[in-house]
Amino acid sequence: MIILCVTGSVAATQAIKLAREFKRQGVEVKCFMSEAACKIIHPNSMEFATGSAVITELTGNIEHVRYSQEDLILVAPATANTISKFAYKIADNPISTLLITAYGHDTPILFVPSMHDSMFKAIEENIQKIKDEGSASFMPPVMDEGKAKFPDNEDIVLESLRCINLSKK
Repeated sequence: MIILCVTGSVAATQAIKLAREFKRQGVEVKCFMSEAACKIIHPNSMEFATGSAVITELTGNIEHVRYSQEDLILVAPATANTISKFAYKIADNPISTLLITAYGHDTPILFVPSMHDSMFKAIEENIQKIKDEGSASFMPPVMDEGKAKFPDNEDIVLESLRCINLSKK
């Protein structure tokens, strides 16, 4: 199972199609959404796309632990805020708490950054910190029109499956 974490980039609109593409490939998907992502797309859209209820808050069901040892934690889109919180292991929302818990279990994590290019440049040090400690992988964004844009969904699916296969070796 892939845990798809959708954060507050306008590229969140692409996450619906991404989840559907995973489903077409026979991959089970569970979605966590940030508060900011919920202002861009409604959780019902992701529930439709994944076929399961979306997690927008942590409850007594300890969702951050329950889903922390799946095949892959995919953060797509990944905002500067979410990447930077993970770089310094700040757990103040369901997604950042899940990421830190997954990191503690050595669960593969893949970030797909999507933001303005100035923000992407501003967090290069945080991305490098994460890469250096080997705690997660990054899929490079498509740099276009002054933005670090969301790659094609097919490319994200292929990279996700590659990450899963590498972790099983």
